[in-house]
Amino acid sequence: MHNHGNVIVSLGMLTPYMAQQAEKLGVDVFAGFAAALPLYGADGEVAGVQIGDLGLDRDGGPGPNFAPGPEVRAKLSVFAEGARGSLTKQLVAKFRLDAGRCPQVYGLGLKELWQLPPGA
Repeated sequence: MHNHGNVIVSLGMLTPYMAQQAEKLGVDVFAGFAAALPLYGADGEVAGVQIGDLGLDRDGGPGPNFAPGPEVRAKLSVFAEGARGSLTKQLVAKFRLDAGRCPQVYGLGLKELWQLPPGA
């Protein structure tokens, strides 16, 4: 295995950079707000998401600054919440996206291992 000429990047810095590039192209990026529910259109299609409620107290009830989560409706919604995302699970069940397919398999593993000289 050789890894010469490649670049190592920080995902913490790459993600905001990619968001800036997407916004320049007209994409709305809502960083820092978690989607709570998928929204559906009149024909049952995905029409966006509802953001989680804001201003909840410690017990999860409405606090003094409570605001219900807004709806974000879009022609295209991208659900990029990982393999075990809660909204993705809802969509897989609703649209039977797993019908006739092999179930997902999860595992822990090692993608790449680098051995560095001492002190590096």
